[in-house]
Order: sequence, then C-alpha cells, then structure tokens
Amino acid sequence: MTTQKSLAELQNALQDFLLDKRQDASDLTLETPAFSRKERLHIYHQAYRLRLLDALRNDYPALEAFIGEDNFVVLTNDFIAANPSQHPSLRWLGEKLPQFIREHSTWNSQVAAIELAEFEWAQVMAFDAADIQCATLSDARALAPEQWMNMGIQFHPSVQSLNFYTNAPQVWNKLIKDNEVITAELYPHANTWLVWRDELQVVYRPLEKPEAWALNAFAHQQKFADICAGLCEWYPETQVPMQAAQYLQHWLNAGLVIAILSD
Repeated sequence: MTTQKSLAELQNALQDFLLDKRQDASDLTLETPAFSRKERLHIYHQAYRLRLLDALRNDYPALEAFIGEDNFVVLTNDFIAANPSQHPSLRWLGEKLPQFIREHSTWNSQVAAIELAEFEWAQVMAFDAADIQCATLSDARALAPEQWMNMGIQFHPSVQSLNFYTNAPQVWNKLIKDNEVITAELYPHANTWLVWRDELQVVYRPLEKPEAWALNAFAHQQKFADICAGLCEWYPETQVPMQAAQYLQHWLNAGLVIAILSD
C-alpha cells in the first residue's frame, strides 16, 4: 500500500531534487504522452537554475561581459551549488558572489573580476537602499558656533566607499555604456570610490585620500573636531576647518547626508 504524500512533503521533496539533494524523484510526477517522468523533472531542474542564472545576470551584466558568457555560466553554477538561495526574494541571491569569487580556486587571482563584481553589487545595494529625506545646508547653518566641534553626520544608507586596486569602475562604464572591453589595470595602491544614489540614479566618483579619510571618519561616528585633527596630515592647520566644511557642503549638496548630529 502506497502512502500518499502531503502537499508539504511533495514540495520539500521537489525542493531537494532541484537542489541535488536527491537523485531519484520519479515518484513526484507522472508520465505523459509527450514527456517521460525523467524529461519532465529535467525541465523543472533546468528551469530553476536558468531562473537563478537570469537573476545573477541582471545583477552582474558587466562581470558576464568581462569574463565571457561560458565562464560566467560555469562560475555562477558553482556559486549556486555552494550557496543555494535562502531568501524568498531573488534580490539577495547574488549578495555573496563577490566573496565567492575571491575564494574560488580559478578566479581568486583575477582582481579585476573580483572588484568588478564588488562594484556591481554596490550599485545594487545603492539602488535598493531606503528612500530617506536628505539634510540640507540650512541644517548645518542652523548650528550655533559652539556646536560645530562636536558635530557629527549620518550618511544616506545608499552611501558606500570601496577600495579598488584596479580600474573596475572604468571597465564597468565602458562595458555597460559603450559595450566596449578595455584593459584592466592593476595599481600598486588602492583607490577609493564613492557610490550612492541621487534621486533614482546610482552615481559614483573617485575620492582623494583626504576626503576618503574624512568620509570614513564621519561614518564611524567621529566628530568635526576629530576630522579637523586628522586632516592636518594633508593640510596646514589654518586651512583645515575650511576644508572640512567644504567637504560637508559638497556632501550635503550631493544628497549624501540625512542628518546633522550635534550635542
């Protein structure tokens, strides 16, 4: 006597088959005049992976163009096998792909591919970040003079700074906007790039070392006085307050700041 499976049992069994946790799933479907059980299950098995592949292609179009379609398919199949989707939304499927490439025996030496993946995921995160009203210059000007030295700022959740040893942003720009592959260059020192969302558009730009340091210091809850002290490494002490204020003004105008914090 055959015991009929419940819907939950059938769903779990099919999931195990799709994730290669079981090889024999012939009891999950019926044969038809057009397709055998094996053929029907193969369609489900392939369709599942093709859907995941499409999601990764959507998040990493430049990476695929850079390493080639065949390499991308092999890489993402390895990734899917090692990192099965754990979230109801495919939006999070590719989150761990950059780190996976860093640790992959074939790709871990391909710095340009790694950083291109990191750059593309940063854009995904920036685009999907919460929509929060930004602070303005008026908020900064409303501070009393004695409040400035203890002032902190809170950045928009889309704001990210990334350190690249290659020209990954330029490679991405050429691939996406001009459909052109340019040579990936490897630099002896990392360059910092800022990524954020301006209205509905993801934007990015390089940062000079002083600005990158100041932005990172503010992001780690340091105060205006701390930033001024740190900027003395690059600027004369008399110029530092004005330089720090200029950074703040620029960030406010660009929509990077959501709050001016004062004690």
